[in-house]
Amino acid sequence: MLDRYNTLLDELFAGTDVFVATMDWSDTPTGPAGYPTPRRTLHPDGIRWWTESDQDDPDPEFHTHTRLYADRRRWNRGCLDGLLRAIADEELVEVFVADTELRRIHHPYDGGADVILSTPGERDRLRDQHQEWLSSHPAGL
Repeated sequence: MLDRYNTLLDELFAGTDVFVATMDWSDTPTGPAGYPTPRRTLHPDGIRWWTESDQDDPDPEFHTHTRLYADRRRWNRGCLDGLLRAIADEELVEVFVADTELRRIHHPYDGGADVILSTPGERDRLRDQHQEWLSSHPAGL
């Protein structure tokens, strides 16, 4: 899995800077994470970028605050191996890697990755390059 993550990330971001975003959530905007993860250890340079609060429920006990942390770094194969291993082992979720123009986004998860590209042609080229990695389902899902 780690080799596949790094192969795609190399193809998308080699020689460029990327944003790395991680997240956690809490029942208060600044309180401790609601679920312990290794996010802080694995993404120590991530600064709080955004907090998205969901306070629709009238009961404050059900309010949640999703916090996004981001850093900017030069992409080098292996620079995210700790994060990627934690994702593959289901210790961490909701990690995104994007170019600095936000035109290419890689969202790894424990069974693969979603990749958002700027054009259908770019998407199709990447898909065709890695057909052996796709599911046998007719939609490739």
